[in-house]
Amino acid sequence: MTDRLEAEREQAPLWGPREPCQTLVDERPPAVSEQRSVLIEGATLRLREFLPSDVEGVLAIFGDPRTTREFGMPPFRRPDAAALVEQAREGARRTPRSHYRLGVSEIATGELIGSAKLIVENQSGEGGMVRVGYRSAEVGLALRADRVSVGHSVEIGYLLGVLGFDRLGLHRVWSGFMPSNVAAQRAIEKAGMVREGRLRHYGHVDGVWHDIVQYSILEDDWKALRGH
Repeated sequence: MTDRLEAEREQAPLWGPREPCQTLVDERPPAVSEQRSVLIEGATLRLREFLPSDVEGVLAIFGDPRTTREFGMPPFRRPDAAALVEQAREGARRTPRSHYRLGVSEIATGELIGSAKLIVENQSGEGGMVRVGYRSAEVGLALRADRVSVGHSVEIGYLLGVLGFDRLGLHRVWSGFMPSNVAAQRAIEKAGMVREGRLRHYGHVDGVWHDIVQYSILEDDWKALRGH
C-alpha cells in the first residue's frame, strides 16, 4: 500500500490450487508497448492491459467508498481514474518493465470488474552485497464492490502467480493488508500465504499513517500448490 493510485484492496484468498489456466500472450502488435502485452486467462477471468476506454470502469471500482474505505482514503473522482489508467499504460511502455497494473475482466462479457497490480522491486546490488528484494514483487487487488465475496480473488491470485512465478521468474511475492481486514487475513493464511509480521506506519494516505500486515508466498510454495 503506497499512495492513492498504488492502494489496492486486498480481499479474500489470493492463492490456491486451481484448474490449469491458459497463459496466453497476445502476438498482435500491442497498443501500449513495444514489448508483448500481458494477456492471461483463467476459467472465467482475464488479466489484460488497461485501455483508454477503461476510465469509467476504473471509476466504478475506486469511486465506490465501499472499496476505498479499506485504504483510509476518499473515493476516486474521474481525474483520479484517468490518472490510474495513464499510469498503468506508462508502466507498460517502460523497458525493462517493473510495473504491471492490469485490468481484470470477465471472459464471457469483457466487462472490467477489477484492477490488479504486480510491482517488481528494485533489483539492485552486485557481487557479495545483500540483494534486498531480489526477484521479489508486491501484488494487490481491487474488485468492484458488487464482485466481492464471490470467489474471484482466488482466480485472480492464481493468474498473478502465473505472471509472477511462471512468466517473470520471481522468487517471492508479497501482499499487505489493513489490520482491520481480519477476514481476508484468515483466508489468505488458509490459502497458503505466510504472515511475516506487522509493519508499523508503513502506509500513509491523506495525512494518516496506517499499519500494514504483510504476507508472502515463495516460488517453492507456488510449485507445491501447483503440484510440481
